Amino acid sequence: MMMSRPTNCWPNMRDCKGHVYCHMMQIYSLKLAYTSADTSGGPILVYGYMAARDLLNPLRNYVFNRTRDDPFVVVQDGDDRFIRMSGPKRGIEMQASVLIEFDMRIKMGEKEEDDLQLIDGAVCFSDLGSTPGRICTRRIVGDCGALDISLVLLHGAAEATVQVGISDVRDSGLSLFLGACANRITKELWLFDGVITESCDLNKFVVAAVRGTKLIVRVKFGRNGDSDRTTQFVLFNVRQHGSDTMTFWLDYATIQVKVTWSTLDVPNSALRADNHYKWAEYESVDFDYKWEEQEGTI
Repeated sequence: MMMSRPTNCWPNMRDCKGHVYCHMMQIYSLKLAYTSADTSGGPILVYGYMAARDLLNPLRNYVFNRTRDDPFVVVQDGDDRFIRMSGPKRGIEMQASVLIEFDMRIKMGEKEEDDLQLIDGAVCFSDLGSTPGRICTRRIVGDCGALDISLVLLHGAAEATVQVGISDVRDSGLSLFLGACANRITKELWLFDGVITESCDLNKFVVAAVRGTKLIVRVKFGRNGDSDRTTQFVLFNVRQHGSDTMTFWLDYATIQVKVTWSTLDVPNSALRADNHYKWAEYESVDFDYKWEEQEGTI
C-alpha cells in the first residue's frame, strides 16, 4: 500500500495523472490435481511454500506458506481439492517475467524424512505467452503428484488491499465468508471462511483490479450455529489512490470492510537497497500446460 497516499499527485490524488496503472498478475487458485501418496482415502496434509518474485521487489511474496506443524488439510471428497492461499501480501507486478518458486510437501508420518515431495523448483511466467483478462491454468508436475495454478494477466491494474475488522462480537460468535470478484471475471476469489468468536482484524487480502471496472466483495454472515446467513455485495470503483470503507452493524457483531488502493510505480528510493539483486539461477522443472477460458473476460 506504499502508493495509497502519495504527496506528488498531479493535479490531485482523486484525478491523478502522474501515477500509472500497470500490468499485474492475479493468482486465482491452487488445486491438488493428483498425488501418488497413499493416504487410504483420508485427508492429505500439505505444507511448504509458494512465492512470487517480480522486478519491483524480488524478495519472496508468499502465495502459500505453511509449516509442517500447521499443514493445510486437503479433503479427498469429489473434485474439491483446492488449497487455500495465504497471500500474496502485495500486488504482483508483471511488467516483465514473474518467477514462481515453490517447495511443497505432503506430511506422511511423525518424522520429516517420511514426508513426500509434492513439487519443488521454479517456473517463469511471461506476459508474452498470456492473453490479458483470460484465466489460464498451468499444471506443475512433481515427484509424487501435481498442482494446478490458475492465474490471469491484467493490463492497467491497481493493487486493492482488502482489510476486514470484526468488533463487538457477542453471543456465540459470527459465521463469516468473504469472496471477491474483479475485472469482469465471474470466477470468485476466496478470501475467508470461518467462525469469529472475538474482536479481531483478519489478514490482509490483495486483489489486482483493472481501471474502469469495479471490485465486488461478497460478505456472507450469520450467527454461529444458525443455518441461515445473509449475503451482501459491496461494490468499489477501481482507482489509483486512497481508500473506501463499508460498515455492517449487526445485533451480534460489527463488520468493517476497507479497501486501500495503490499503484505499483513505487520509486526505487522507497525500497531498501538490499531489495535489489540479481536473480538466482534455478534448476528446470517438468510441467504440463492446459488452458481454461472464462466467460466475461475483458
